[in-house]
Amino acid sequence: MRPLPAIFLSIMGLFSFLASSSAEPPPMKIIHYRGVADFRVPASWKEEYSDLDGATFYEDKPDSGTFRLKVITLSAPAEVKPDSAVEILNTLKQVQGKAERRPDGNALARSEQVTVDRGHEIKIFYWFTANALPPAHARICTFSYTILKRQENDPQVKRELEMLDREIRAAKFSPEVGVTPK
Repeated sequence: MRPLPAIFLSIMGLFSFLASSSAEPPPMKIIHYRGVADFRVPASWKEEYSDLDGATFYEDKPDSGTFRLKVITLSAPAEVKPDSAVEILNTLKQVQGKAERRPDGNALARSEQVTVDRGHEIKIFYWFTANALPPAHARICTFSYTILKRQENDPQVKRELEMLDREIRAAKFSPEVGVTPK
């Protein structure tokens, strides 16, 4: 049997890549987080909640990424206006003026960090959102997705990052301060 020509193998590789990158999106579930944020994650992801650490979501398999949400509600020293979200978010040192206004009036910014945890190099992708709550409050939601640094070019991880970005951009936030259930 003769070996296949290199061009044929390249075309087969392209078709394989296209087939894997156009994989059917996973079934999703809606998370109603403490009455302040609604967003979606894959239905198969496990959920954990903590009064101190917020929410954690992950696929129950080795080396899967971990998606987290932490929410803080702030009392503002000055009047908060409906269009204050970008200004509020830009006060965070991680954002440094990169906040963008969302169509719903909230603000969004992204950043990335590489660090070491328990001897493993990890990469954390952050999405910061600000939600103005006039006249005297604001809410900052920090979404993060943590992976092993060596996984950052993995096609599955790239698809998960694209999905998370889409879902965070589509998240809905309560226009009321709200109370965390006890």
